[in-house]
Amino acid sequence: MGHPIEHAVGIYIGLLLLACVVGIFSKLISHLPYTIFLTLVGLFVGIFHIGPSIRETGFSHELIFFVFLPPLLFQGAFHMELNRLLKHIAPIACFAVPGVIVSTLLVGGLVGWLGGITPLLAALLFGALISPTDPISVLALFKKADAPEDLRVLVEGESLFNDATGVVLFTILLEAVMDTHGGGLSLGTAVFEFVKVSAGGLLLGGGLGLLAFVILRRLDDHLLENAICLALAYGAFWLAEVLHLSGVIATVMAGLLIGNQGRRLAMNEKTIDTVETFFASIDFLLNSFLFILIGLELREIPDFHEIAVNPWRLLIIAVAAMLIGRAVVVYTFYWSLNRVGRRRPQSWKHILFWGGLRGSIPIALLLHLPGEGALAEFRPALIVAGFGCVFFSLVIQGLTMNPLMKRLGIGSQA
Repeated sequence: MGHPIEHAVGIYIGLLLLACVVGIFSKLISHLPYTIFLTLVGLFVGIFHIGPSIRETGFSHELIFFVFLPPLLFQGAFHMELNRLLKHIAPIACFAVPGVIVSTLLVGGLVGWLGGITPLLAALLFGALISPTDPISVLALFKKADAPEDLRVLVEGESLFNDATGVVLFTILLEAVMDTHGGGLSLGTAVFEFVKVSAGGLLLGGGLGLLAFVILRRLDDHLLENAICLALAYGAFWLAEVLHLSGVIATVMAGLLIGNQGRRLAMNEKTIDTVETFFASIDFLLNSFLFILIGLELREIPDFHEIAVNPWRLLIIAVAAMLIGRAVVVYTFYWSLNRVGRRRPQSWKHILFWGGLRGSIPIALLLHLPGEGALAEFRPALIVAGFGCVFFSLVIQGLTMNPLMKRLGIGSQA
């Protein structure tokens, strides 16, 4: 038998090769969007028990949180154009902050009431992790169909910030669920904690981003500047979490600053190309690993009759709750915003509703769920239900987006 380090390295190489095979197959054979094909691969791994056990990979809950999230978030923020974002800041802020809170309450309430997830905080925790949206597949369709630029910015901007809101809520609720002292979580405490960690993360990320910007302006070395961006992504996240602030918001803020001011005033074309290519590669690998890992988690699920609640029933309720929560948020907020501000086409609200796909962030948060304490008996069912929601949104909603856009007359291909 080989040494443990050799075994671990072999597993990592195997996961990397599987990620490459997935990419090759999706590009040359299946012609499915990459994220949709990843979901199918995760399901295939789980059903047919392919690969090592999740314990053999050495991926812990903390590793998923601290290693996977920062570059995914930084990459999304780095590509967001601030001027276009500010043009639509009202609807983006509404969908991404109160919208995620409303969705969390609705999804959590329905999953707790109809799905049998108790305590209620555990159900709300599920609502928080499944509410953030992922625009990757939708944006690819937008580009192919030449959809309006303003619609693309709305979808991408909302996704960037509802990731932050969802992870902040998830972190607060997870701490409350795992509270062994039984202190609970009052509404006042939750609001104060949300404002504190969000504002603190915003200021810290802005400060670190400004510091990195000053350093980058003095350099002309694309490799070194790329390394500084990577250090900024991880450093902002880690320092914020150490200070009990939001690492997600700190990383997003730092990415926005470098992606806009840094790109315009501190980077040449070679540096920009290097940073974009590097983070796109990291994004590809981490997304691949996340969906493979959730497949490995699914293969560890015990027989359904041994789980505290019926996973199939919970899965159906979770998908319905996800759609109901998204519909309430989009149609209510869109109607209100159109009455008090700039009027946008009515057809867009249907795209915002059906295009609210779930992807890598919910998967990462599912993998971050601990297997002990109050969550121990419900974790297997929550993983099944959460993956089911991602599968439904990426495969069913993702594959029907193009016909919906054509029916609504959106884009050049309509």
